[in-house]
Formats: sequence, C-alpha cells, structure tokens
Amino acid sequence: MTTIIKSSAIATLTLVVALTLNSCGKSNGAETAPSDVFTVKTGAVAMAPVAATMRATGTLEGIREATVNSETNGRILSVNVNNGSRVGAGSALVTVDNELKSIAVEQAEAQTLAAEAALEKAKIDLGRSNELSKTGASTKSQTELAELQVKSYQAQLKAATSATSFAKRQLSDATVKAPFAGVVAMRFVNQGELLNPGNKVAMLVDDSKMKLKIGVGELDIPLLKIGDGVKITVDAIGGKTFDGKIITIANKSDAARSYTVEVELPNNDKSLKSGMFARAEIKREVEHDAITTPTSAVINNGSRTQIFVVDDKGIAHLRGIKIGTSNPELTEILDGLKPGDVVVTFGQSQLKDGTKVKAN
Repeated sequence: MTTIIKSSAIATLTLVVALTLNSCGKSNGAETAPSDVFTVKTGAVAMAPVAATMRATGTLEGIREATVNSETNGRILSVNVNNGSRVGAGSALVTVDNELKSIAVEQAEAQTLAAEAALEKAKIDLGRSNELSKTGASTKSQTELAELQVKSYQAQLKAATSATSFAKRQLSDATVKAPFAGVVAMRFVNQGELLNPGNKVAMLVDDSKMKLKIGVGELDIPLLKIGDGVKITVDAIGGKTFDGKIITIANKSDAARSYTVEVELPNNDKSLKSGMFARAEIKREVEHDAITTPTSAVINNGSRTQIFVVDDKGIAHLRGIKIGTSNPELTEILDGLKPGDVVVTFGQSQLKDGTKVKAN
C-alpha cells in the first residue's frame, strides 16, 4: 500500500514539473521573438538647384506708425474715429471745446490792430518832428523821443502778432488731426473726457506698405546691401508670400552682436496687419546644382551628421555625411551620398545600423 502511494506522488510531481517547464518555455519564446522588418518611409537622393539662404523671423509693422497725442486741453466735444477707421492726412480725429480759444484769437487780433495803428501814428509823428527840426521848430530831444516811440510800437506790434499766431495755433490744436493717412489701430479717448497736453488720442498705422525688422548676425551682415530682395512668408494669411527689399541696415549691433535690418514689402490688398508674425528668407548666393536629400532624412547626432541609406536588399546602413545649404525641404550633400541613393525619411528612431526595413 505504501509503495503505491509513493509511486503516485512521484508521477504527480513529474507531471507538474513538466507542465511548468513547458509553460516557461512558451513564455520565454514569446518575449524574445524579434521583429525582422521595420516599416519606414524613404526618399531619393537627387541633383537639384540650391542656394545659400539666410532665414530670420520678425513682427510686421506699418511703414509708419505713430501715437497721436493731444497738444491742448479741454473737454472732448466729438470723436470722429473708431478702431479700424481709415483716415486721410489731416483728418479730424477728435474735437475739443474751442469757445475760449476762439475768443483768445479775437482778442489777439484786436491787439494786433491797435499796435498797427499806434505804430502808424508814431511814424507820422516822427516824420513831422524831422520836418520841424529842419526849421528849428523841433528840438533834437523831441525827434529822439519820436524815434523811440516808433521802436516801442514796433515791439508792441511784434508781440501782438506773436500772440495772435499763438492763439490761432491753440485754436487749431483743438482739433486733433491725423499726421498721415492710415488706419486707426487703437483709440484711447471718448467723448466728454477732459483732454490735457500729452494725453494719447490714437495709434495710427500707415499700412500702404509694411515693414519687417529682423536681426542678422555679424557674419552675415557683410553679405547684405540696401535693395537686396527678400522672400517673406506670413502664416496668418495662409502662408502667403511677398517679395520685399532691404531698406535699412543698422551700423551698430545689439549686445548679442545682432544687427537690425528693415525690409519693406507691399500691402496692396491691405491683408497684412501690424503685429503679424513673418518669416524672411534672403538668398546669399546664386543658385547652383548640387546633390540633395530630403531634409527629414538628416540625423544631427551631436557633432556628427548621419543618415540611414537603404541598399538593394532592404538593409539600412547608418552613414556619416557632410552637409551644406539646408531648408525645410532639401539639404545639400557635400560628401557621403550620390544621386540615386535611397534614404530613410521617417522611422529612423527605431533603426540601428544593419536593420532590415520595408518602405511604406
């Protein structure tokens, strides 16, 4: 009886061990089975025209922009513009109460008339004194006094004329005008408010043309000159491109050794707005044919530049390359590739040298 029990126990233990080993073997096999082929996207190396291009970004401005300030004081009677209003040069933006200013002009003009009359009388008296002095009927001191009277009234007339000009300027300033044609980007005042000299009235933008300011490094600045063409792309209006030209180049850099370059571009349809982000491209040399690869294929690995090249057996080889001019689409190859080579453009992160791949 004892023998039978021992035999059954041994048989049971053997079966359990066998099942356990079989289960482990299947689990390990499932974990270690490698994927033989990786799916990637590829592109071809080919000859294409390239040119060294400098790229920069900036914010668009109107060709002229100005904050219009008040030069007078008084309560605002009328506001003639809103944000977005288009105005001509000299157009009235706001009008200030000018009643007292009109009275001041009338008073100054009256004083000018009085000074003119007094001067005219003094000149007549001087002439009469000169005639009398010839016959001895007038003394030298009387003639000198008449001359002084003329000079005194000349000074009074000059002062009165200046006062009249000042009063007229004050009256003119009661209407705040646009210094140039453009669009009102921001209005800062409302009807009924009290305006003082120096208060902001409106921000005016001349958008007949636009201006883009970009920063250019000290190594690139000698390659640029006034009038050079610039291609400008504005993403906010569907990536539309414009042909601009350089209008100013700074002679002094900022602390980062960057020089400000201003680019002018057309805005005939008024689609461009001040404040829009823009990208500029400036060609630094004439186009030439070169070996190129899709830029997405290039791997920048620290100080090394590499690329995966796929051979006719579908094996990806990691190869070092030397690059030249580059843009978002194409990169010039100076060494390491030849036309017709097939390179991996997507999926490089899952590859290593010698991996078998399949193009999607």
